[in-house]
Amino acid sequence: MIGLVYAGGNSKRFGQDKATYQVLGLPASNVQLAVTKLKLFCSQVLVCANSHNESQIKQLVGNDALVKVICDVHPFDHHGPLSAIFAATAQFSNSQDYLSVAVDYPYIKRTTLDCLAHAPQSYIATSKHNHYSLAHFRISNYQIKQWLKNDNWRLRTFITDRCDCQPLIYESTDEFSNLNYQGVNQQYEK
Repeated sequence: MIGLVYAGGNSKRFGQDKATYQVLGLPASNVQLAVTKLKLFCSQVLVCANSHNESQIKQLVGNDALVKVICDVHPFDHHGPLSAIFAATAQFSNSQDYLSVAVDYPYIKRTTLDCLAHAPQSYIATSKHNHYSLAHFRISNYQIKQWLKNDNWRLRTFITDRCDCQPLIYESTDEFSNLNYQGVNQQYEK
């Protein structure tokens, strides 16, 4: 299984790069936390960065042989998580299983990712929100390229309709807090 970290967003609402940001009280930056957790379940971790944070992310996680920092690739660049999935699948000649995590979920627990890793074709859902960027799916570069030719850039539609992922239901807790704004100050749970 390949770990995929979505780290290429513009972080406009947050006010600075979320991937390289370290939440007060947490032991590492958001991208380092995501990589560390995914390495427990994945043979390789791909971090999809952007041109602005790529060098800093490489400094934070690039010295690990199991981690590769990549960026979006043309012609499907600058369209959020689906661009990252296209870039990740371009690294392989056939279908792979992907376990995806966005960097704005620093509180996600290892136990939750373990359950997700053992539940193919699934995504995390709570009573309050569907977390499509916390997903386990199988796809090839050719398959996503065909999907993107229809100009459908919604991660939700891709995860549910193309990958046929089903919800893995959890209680709505702080673990699934999404860092859209600075000032989040919660206790870190491993």
